[in-house]
Amino acid sequence: MINIDKELQRLLLQNRERENPDEWGSSDAFRREMIFYDIVSSGDTKALERLYNHPTALKLKGSPLSSDPVQSQRYHTIITTALLSRFCIQAGLDVTVSYTISDIFIRKIDSCNSVEEIVTLHRQIAEYYCQKMKSEKQKIGISKHIVASIEYIREHIQENLSIESIADALELNPSYLSKLFKQEMNISISQYIRDEKIKIATKMLRYLNESSLDIANYLGFSSQSHFIQVFKKQTGLTPEEYRREHYHKTWLGEEFKTAQSFDIKELYSDEIND
Repeated sequence: MINIDKELQRLLLQNRERENPDEWGSSDAFRREMIFYDIVSSGDTKALERLYNHPTALKLKGSPLSSDPVQSQRYHTIITTALLSRFCIQAGLDVTVSYTISDIFIRKIDSCNSVEEIVTLHRQIAEYYCQKMKSEKQKIGISKHIVASIEYIREHIQENLSIESIADALELNPSYLSKLFKQEMNISISQYIRDEKIKIATKMLRYLNESSLDIANYLGFSSQSHFIQVFKKQTGLTPEEYRREHYHKTWLGEEFKTAQSFDIKELYSDEIND
């Protein structure tokens, strides 16, 4: 039998000697991978598209799992598919549905005959799961006005949003929109906006080294103190307390710290430069 400890040490040494260790299992590669799973399981299709188009955010190569490049890529994509199914289950996707999707794609992976085919399929798998998660979140039977409101909020989350500004953009009466939103979403539109801003803030605190002031400014809060007040009310922790507890932690129970290699803000917000 292979001596696992001996093989482990050999491969660790080999990895350290490579010119670009980031492609071969470094903590930064792990960080990018966790961001990838987070984006897919949240159903953020726009962020996923930006992630695939980013020059450094997503690398599919990984360490070789076989002497055959096609088989190596096949193994990597099967692992990704299996993990996507688990992340999406954790995010609310039906267990049987998620496992069945995984089975379908793994059979497709098995029939691929080139690295290019598998890489293309890798993206299709991620996009399918991401769209599935987005659809799941939209299954609550809300009207077109509320769908449009939610989309507007997501696309302008950096702004100092108000019911008046949203209603004006959608050419609706503010009172009507406010009442309809509360009726269909069981939450006020102002609370929904705060919730969405805090969701992004938690991601930034988990993955970036941005200060509370920078995050407050980025998300359109009136002041740093207002951001801290809202954040603590929503999470029970101050931003810095949240960062100490959750920085680079994942549901896998891992914790890692590394330098920022790309701007996560490009991935989690819509049309930043608009």
